[in-house]
Amino acid sequence: MPPQTLSPSVAPLAPLRLLPPLNVVVDAGVDDAVALAVLVGAGVELSQVIATEGSVAVDVTASATARLLATLGARSVPVLLGASTGIEAPYPGGRDPFHGADAFGGFAAQLADVATPASGPDRVAGQVFAAGALTVVAEALRRGDPVSSVIWMGGAFCHGGNMTAAAEFNAWMDPASVDEVFTAGVPVSMVPLDLTMRCEWTAGEIDELARLGDAGMLLSKPAGMMCGRDGAFVPHDAVTAVALLQPGLFRWAPKHVRCEPEGRFSAGTTIADRRPHAPQPNVLVAEECDTAGVRTAIFDAIGRLG
Repeated sequence: MPPQTLSPSVAPLAPLRLLPPLNVVVDAGVDDAVALAVLVGAGVELSQVIATEGSVAVDVTASATARLLATLGARSVPVLLGASTGIEAPYPGGRDPFHGADAFGGFAAQLADVATPASGPDRVAGQVFAAGALTVVAEALRRGDPVSSVIWMGGAFCHGGNMTAAAEFNAWMDPASVDEVFTAGVPVSMVPLDLTMRCEWTAGEIDELARLGDAGMLLSKPAGMMCGRDGAFVPHDAVTAVALLQPGLFRWAPKHVRCEPEGRFSAGTTIADRRPHAPQPNVLVAEECDTAGVRTAIFDAIGRLG
């Protein structure tokens, strides 16, 4: 069924159907790169890719994103500068360049050489795939842009956080924007850390990735760096891309979810109300998935790139 706008009394939450062209928001991590390869390999029409600040500055994320898309054969897709500050407060400081100072695990020199994007988006219309902070989505909604639905990799529930004890990175970056998007009345699907952490790759999967032609070999280098450093690589955003392309591989549950915008220990925490008398669901949460099927879908899409 097509996405439907939520009302205060009725929340017909169902897995989103891909309705291209698609707006994409990334923060240029290695898992973002794998997600972009999946979307391009699957032949998804991308209207624009907005590179927002993440573990490194926004100009670095935009440069890495534009160079990656050119390398993947998607040079014509517009790459725009995303946000460098949150909607209510600056982004938190002290962020470690977790994906490498070049946002590509130290291998950005192997990407095509293109100009760094210099302008931001004028408008966000239609469906949004978000793999970073939700700042640009909240800004679009404030402008009155016709955002029809959002699928977001972010947040965490029982797993706990990966940036603080309670907060996942994308939520921690700008929790006010997350809560604003959750409560805007636009259909939101969420793929949290609880699920993506079950889809980690070890050396065997990295070797399989490297055998998927030039694109797979290229992506295997930064993914392999992270696997060697951390013991595994988790393709968080690529899992979310599959959730959009093949939602039947996932089990979804409607929940009333909010994001804590403040708090010394709790800022960025996403909270699902589990009470019997909880408010109407506003977010569709991916709770389980066919991990083997998700991995196959990722590799199939990348394999099509050659």
